[in-house]
Parts: sequence; C-alpha cells; structure tokens
Amino acid sequence: MIGCRLLRNAAHTAPLPRWSAAFACNFWMDFRVSLRGPRLGLSWQSCEELSEDLTPGQASYHAPNTRVWVALGGLGAGLALFGCKPANCEAKESRLYPKDLEDLVKPTEANPTPVLVPPPFPGLARQQWSQKHVAPVLGLPMRGKSHTARQLKRYIQFFHGARAEIFDVNDYLGPGGDQKLYEDLEVFFGGASDAYEINQRSADLARGGFAIILSGDTVESTRSMWSAHTKLNRKLMARKLTDDLGAEVCFIQISVDGLKNQQYVADLAAHRGMTLAETQEIISAYQDHYVPIQMDGSENDTAFVHLINYRQTMIVHKMMRYYVGSEVCHFLSNLHPYQHTIYLSRHGESEFNVEQRLGGDSGLSARGTEYARRLAEFTKFVICGHAKDLVCVTLLASELEKLRLRLEELSSRGVVAHGDWSNFGDSSGAKVLPGMRLIRLQLGYGADFVDAPQNLEDLVEVLQGAHLVTLAFILGETKEAGQVPGRLWTSSLRRTIDTAQFVEHNELADGPDGRAWKQMRGVQFRNLDEVYAGEYDGLTEADIAKRAPDVIAARKRDKLGFRYPRGECYYDLIARLESVLSHLERVTEPTLLISHQAILRLIYGWLTEVPREDCLDLRVPQHEVIKISFDGLGPSGRASGPVMCRIETQHPLGPTKLVDDGQSSL
Repeated sequence: MIGCRLLRNAAHTAPLPRWSAAFACNFWMDFRVSLRGPRLGLSWQSCEELSEDLTPGQASYHAPNTRVWVALGGLGAGLALFGCKPANCEAKESRLYPKDLEDLVKPTEANPTPVLVPPPFPGLARQQWSQKHVAPVLGLPMRGKSHTARQLKRYIQFFHGARAEIFDVNDYLGPGGDQKLYEDLEVFFGGASDAYEINQRSADLARGGFAIILSGDTVESTRSMWSAHTKLNRKLMARKLTDDLGAEVCFIQISVDGLKNQQYVADLAAHRGMTLAETQEIISAYQDHYVPIQMDGSENDTAFVHLINYRQTMIVHKMMRYYVGSEVCHFLSNLHPYQHTIYLSRHGESEFNVEQRLGGDSGLSARGTEYARRLAEFTKFVICGHAKDLVCVTLLASELEKLRLRLEELSSRGVVAHGDWSNFGDSSGAKVLPGMRLIRLQLGYGADFVDAPQNLEDLVEVLQGAHLVTLAFILGETKEAGQVPGRLWTSSLRRTIDTAQFVEHNELADGPDGRAWKQMRGVQFRNLDEVYAGEYDGLTEADIAKRAPDVIAARKRDKLGFRYPRGECYYDLIARLESVLSHLERVTEPTLLISHQAILRLIYGWLTEVPREDCLDLRVPQHEVIKISFDGLGPSGRASGPVMCRIETQHPLGPTKLVDDGQSSL
C-alpha cells in the first residue's frame, strides 16, 4: 500500500533510486539527513503521512537537507520485510553515535554537507559487528549451554552495543519448523537484499548482528536440521548459513566432566524439579544421537571453539581470523556456570564528597574512615566467613543507659539482641533482629573494633563511662571468620584504596587450588576509576554552571553519551570496563569490589541484567554494601528466560547514610 502510494506520488517528486519501489511494499526506515539529523529508529507511517512527506525535492537521497528512506536498523526493517515478528525478536534502536553528537551532523549554513555518521564510538557497535554471525551451541545436556548462550548474547549487547539474539531449536520442532527458523534468521538480519547501491555503510548495519542457535537438552531437538549434534547436520547448517545467508559461522562446543560438574548437574536437576536418575536418563538418551566435533581432519573447514571444563581448556579453530571471533573467544574463555558472589561498595565519604566536588583524588573524611572500619568487619565475618549479615549500631551515652533492656545472655551464644531495636540508636537503615549475636564493639569514633565480652556483666563494665559506642551484631555463623578465600578489587584512586585499608590480609594455607592464599590481596584497576570529568574535575555544579551554563542541561539530555570537555562519558566507561568484567566472570571466590558511583552503576547493571541505557538510574548508596549472587542454573533452563537466578541484598553499614554527596550528576 505504501509502495503504491509512493509510486503514485512519484510524478511530483524528485527521481527515486531504482531500489525504492521494490522495497516500498515491504518496509521503510527513516534515515533523516535533514534538520533533525540521522535517527536509527524504525518509523512506520500511513500512506497519507508518507504522501505528505514526499514533497518535491525530498526523495533524492544524495542531496543535502533531504529525507532518505533506506534499509537500516536490521531487526525492525526485517520484521517489516517479512511481515512477521518471531517471539524471541524485539525491535530495538541500534545507535552508532551518542545523541549528544546529533547537532553536529545536521547541515548548517557554515557546513551544508557534514559528516553524517561519525567514526566508531567506544561502547557502540563497530563496523565488524555489521556483518552476519551465527554461532550454534552444542554439547550434552546439563553442561551449561543455555547459560553460555544467554551470557554471550548479553555480552555482545552490553559491551559492544551490537544486536544479538538466541534461537532455541526447541521452539521450532513443529511442521515446517526448520524453514521457519531460517526465515526468522533472515528477519533478524534484515533480509538478504542487495543493498550496496543504497549506501554500503548503512546496508551493512541493516544486515549485521550475532545469532545464537541453541540446541535444547531434549532428544526431540535432534529431529531438527538446526541441531548441531551430528557432523552431517553441522555441514548442512554451515553450508546453508554461509551460501544462502552470507553469514560467518562458528560452532561453540561445551564438554564438561569431573566432580564440579557432577555438583552442577545435581543442582540443575533440583532446580528443574527432576531427580538425578531422570537427569541421567535424558543425558543417556541424548548421547545415543550426539557426535561431537571430530578432530580427525574431517571437520577442518568448520570454525569452532571447544570449551573443555570451561576455563580449564579451550580449543580454537579458525575463530581468530576476524575481530568478532576473537572477541567471542576472549569472553568465552572466562565464562563458567558456577556460583558467583560479588559485593559492590562505593568508597567511604571523601573530602570532595563533603565539599560536593566532582572527581578528584581526595582522601576520606572522618565519616568515610569510619565506614572503612565497618567494611573491614563486614569483610571478615560475611565476605570471608559464613555470617549472613553484620549490623552496626551507634549509641550515645544517654542510650547506653537503656542498652541492658535490649540485650540478653545465652549460655550457648553469649550476648544477643533482644526486643525491638527499630528506634534505638543509629543503625543507618539496617535492622537489628532479635537473636543476633553481639560480636564486636568500638569505643568511640577513630578506635579499632575489638571483641565484645560474652557476658552482660563484663559488657556493662567495658561500656561504663563511654560517650559513644558502636556495637556490631552478627546474623549467622561466626566460626571460621576470615577463613573463606576472598578477593579485593579497588580502583587506583586514593579514596577506594583508603576504604580498604582496615581489611585483614592473613595467609591461608589451603586456598581454592590447594595452594597458599593471600586473603583479600588488594588488586588495583585503573579501569575501575571514576568517570573523568576533564576540565570540570574538582569543580562543584555551581562552578560548572558559572563556567558553562548549558553543560549540565546538555548532560541530562544524553547522560550516556555526553562527554565532559577533555573528559569521559558513560560509553567510554563501558569500553574500559569490558576487560575487568570479563575477568570477573572467571572468578569463583567471593569478591569485594570498591569503586565509584558511575562505575558501579554500570557494574550493577551488568550483574543484574539491566539494559545499559537504564543503568544511569540505578542507585548505589554510599556506606552500603550490595551483595549479588548468581549462577548458571536459570529460571527453567530455557534460553527465553532471564539470564540467571540472582539474589540481591543490601547491607547498610553507616555511619549515617548520606543524602546528597554531590555525585548524583556524575
């Protein structure tokens, strides 16, 4: 309909490129090369609207101040082209450069023909991702294939700003399913049109992306030609995808054995509501059909990566010939489906926080130093121990007089909390629950924490004459405190290093690999440094407003892409966080990560599956620890569900949480 209306209006418009009519009946992508600048979103319009848009002189795509309709945006264009929308495909905007640059690509009197698409920008899709890539995943059931597929998709979207989607073979087992999966791949890649004459750069973007074909954990999936469980299927898949779709194909094979995988299989079976016997029956049935990639030379033409026990061994064949393959291999080399436990903490209140200045490299304030002491206690008992929580309560002399009513002595556990603590003392938002054990105390700010007496009589004597006391209560087990191997990561800036200054670093004779382990050995990453404010480093918002009145409003319009003059933007942070967070995927020990507001927003978002555009709204309060635990079990083992089961808890430590630290605009 739109195409017919377009042709009827062609008489009073400038000549259209010869491909326009062919594409008109299928889709239109709005690529505005006019006063509004390029926009990579899909624009659907009625015939009447389109007729009004095509006024004389507007259809010539090579002239300035025109509107051009080209095949852009990939997924949205493909959905229009094929008239369908697969359930696992969502139309999302694909952006090549920040919104903050849109004014620069608009024609002006001084520059009537500006650069329409700026050079590649950190954290946004580069030219290499504009090609078509397909990665079938294979392996026996209960090996973490779904987890690998989901995390790889997430990695490509979050760190590279590229399009990625999972196609589960189990969703295409009905009549005509094989053809339907191929058609959906075409939809995802935006069709197979020869768009070179449109605009080679734009056409590549329309057809690029990374598709992951996941063979499910059922014997039924082996009926599909898209199940990569046999050598013949793999050859047919590679030929179809390469010759007909024009895609780069790489297979991802996962092989796992050993005690750790046995535990993972048991956990996954329980998570799916199955017995170990039922699980083994599925594995045995699938194994009868399964042929792994052959290493006898018969599959030398096939590009693949073989993960053996995940991080233990990795065999790469013809994957390093191109940029995307090397990036995928790098990420997969760090991946595993086992337990992760990450603790996120901002640095303690700094001197610049008190003065509400941006950035800088100042030390901690007195209150920030107190947080550092409390964080060390939390680290010993919770991160490197078996306790579930640690709560600090600060009491004044007047409150100490009433303390006896809120404590009781138990012969088996010592002194424990009793009654209601909700309006007693300053717990900085944390809750002291009845039965929590008093384990440590601090006599006045600036003093070290010491062991608390285990009977009330001795406690009263110790507290006598004190003007201010902080009590540390523990929920859970206190045995082996400090004996669980843990890791400590900070930025290279002084305030994060000082926040970790009281953390203990004892030697463990038996570490994770049976070797000696330096407990919480601090590792500093410059990649974890706060966003660099450039010319505004060390200034307050009031200072910035005087120097550049429009800059704060400009940053709020595009906080993700706004770059401080001679400084950084969030896209820069995403680019420099990639290597650190890939390494974090490898870690199995509990890890305390002390960094900064802007950095932690992105890390928090990555760990909790928040789209990077929404990470900027995440709150990372000061003087609080956020614990995030996850594994590769998934909600139901299906690729269509969330990436993993995640448990998130907040642990306010105080002293007194800050309301405005001057960092909200970062």
